[in-house]
Amino acid sequence: MAADPSPASGSHVAKPAGPAALALLGRATVAAAWLSIMVAWVAWVACASSGAAGAARRCELVMAHDDNRAAGTIAFPSRTYESIVRFELPAGDHRPLRLRFQAASAGSVAITVYGSTPLETPGDPLLSITRELGPGELSDGRDCRWVVEELAGLRALSGVVWVGLRKEGGEPTIWSSGAVSGQAFVRNNDPKNPMELLPVKRTPMVRLELAP
Repeated sequence: MAADPSPASGSHVAKPAGPAALALLGRATVAAAWLSIMVAWVAWVACASSGAAGAARRCELVMAHDDNRAAGTIAFPSRTYESIVRFELPAGDHRPLRLRFQAASAGSVAITVYGSTPLETPGDPLLSITRELGPGELSDGRDCRWVVEELAGLRALSGVVWVGLRKEGGEPTIWSSGAVSGQAFVRNNDPKNPMELLPVKRTPMVRLELAP
């Protein structure tokens, strides 16, 4: 006759636990309780730390018109030729933090932040910086390397601002995207052969960062 496979037969029947087993079970229960207390304490400390860090968090505005895909470079035929990007800020005053752009070749670049005129053209310069671009600051367009320029000396900005880049020395180039933003322009300030602000299809990889 075949053996009965049910759990209630033979060696599968549960037997009463002896004193040693009860003692072991008691110790395991106490250990589990202490473990629960420790986990809860660690969670409380983590939440407290997170809350403290959260109090110091801040919000920043990162303004850009490119699609984050470098597709070509912008060269500067002369020192008066300028690539300009227009930024329309949200309502209110904003503290400038930094400017980022992607450089493709070395040289000296003049960076100018302009206000805006009533006719929606670059106004008076608000800040001018000359930046030397060395080999360590150049990007291949895919390595996520950005040149960063701090704007701590610039007053609060509002409305429309313009950021211009032109060469001061060497043959610098900057990366641009194929995005047609309607916010990218060029002009030539050569008094002998001036060229007014003209829209271009390629958008420079330029980012303006502000604190609201």
